[in-house]
Amino acid sequence: MYLAIVRTANGPLDTNGYNIQEIGLATGLLKLGYNVDIYSTFKDITDEKIIVTLKDFRIKLIPIKGFALKQVTYYQGLTKFILSQNYQVLQIHDDSQLMGPFIAAQAKKHGLKTVLYQGMYTNYSGLGKIYQTLFDWFLKRKLQKNIDVIFAKTTKAKEYLENKGFTDITILPVGLDFKKQNPYIDQAQLDSFTTKFETTFLYIGKLEPRRDLTFVINVFRELIHSKNKNLGFVIVGKGPDEFKLRELVSTYNLKDRVLFIEQIANNEIAHVYKSCDLFILPSNYEIYGMVVLEALYYGIPVVSTKTAGPLDILKEDYLGCLLDFNTQTWLTSLTALVASNLLTEEYALQRKQYVVNNYSWDIIAKSYIKEL
Repeated sequence: MYLAIVRTANGPLDTNGYNIQEIGLATGLLKLGYNVDIYSTFKDITDEKIIVTLKDFRIKLIPIKGFALKQVTYYQGLTKFILSQNYQVLQIHDDSQLMGPFIAAQAKKHGLKTVLYQGMYTNYSGLGKIYQTLFDWFLKRKLQKNIDVIFAKTTKAKEYLENKGFTDITILPVGLDFKKQNPYIDQAQLDSFTTKFETTFLYIGKLEPRRDLTFVINVFRELIHSKNKNLGFVIVGKGPDEFKLRELVSTYNLKDRVLFIEQIANNEIAHVYKSCDLFILPSNYEIYGMVVLEALYYGIPVVSTKTAGPLDILKEDYLGCLLDFNTQTWLTSLTALVASNLLTEEYALQRKQYVVNNYSWDIIAKSYIKEL
């Protein structure tokens, strides 16, 4: 069986990145007897490349080239090439990709089973709103007509599609790669920091306005001053807000309590999670939030705002909690969580097992094929 995953979104994939969703799903499908080709732009690949083989099956990456401006992308000759490859199943991503309706229509015409895998759960904003309105007016029905199976990554994504008139939508979450990890090269530095505190918070991700670390640092400061807590905070990442956040930490005299780490290799990240006690995700928009699954898999609970991925994942108290952007709510919840017994090794093992049982790519691939 041959299956094509076609990603026409703007922005290249980095195959050296951690837990690339397309590759994760393809790996699960490979084990079930599928050859999978992944079409995308790539940061590090310019020619077709087979990256995994298993018995008579393989995963191939196929770079595409074309025009991309914000949400508008066009790859000349892509549809014709795809249809020449004798696939049985073709998957496209998200309902608002310009080429999606045309690829699906031609695939359907040639007898392929078509799949839509939806992550986006709000319309575009700014100038993208104009594009979104035109797309929905002229192309939405074309897409609806030519899609056989619809998967949504979250409940929010499903509701988004239902509000646009799509039906028969199955929630299929994103999985996590359980890969062998190497020791963190600067573990001694990290240990010397975290062992000074009873509890250490952790954030991993881009330092940007969408993820409001300014809010969390203000909460962190209040928590220390009002509750006299022996707390530390490890912030891993870089981005446009980095200078502002470092300045804020300095202004609040928190340099001894906040450790900034710009970058950690993907295959060393496990040891950073395990060195901390509580993961923080203050985000205004999160299609999924792979860091939530990573944190739980490596044993630590998550405190997150109410975005799509965390809303579906954090269903039990021992996994963490979901909060609005409200200082007093965060102060109360963090104080209670730090004082609870949820930071014990027993619960850490339960969190890991929860991810293994529900979010492995092998399990998700089986659900994918069953629905097909």
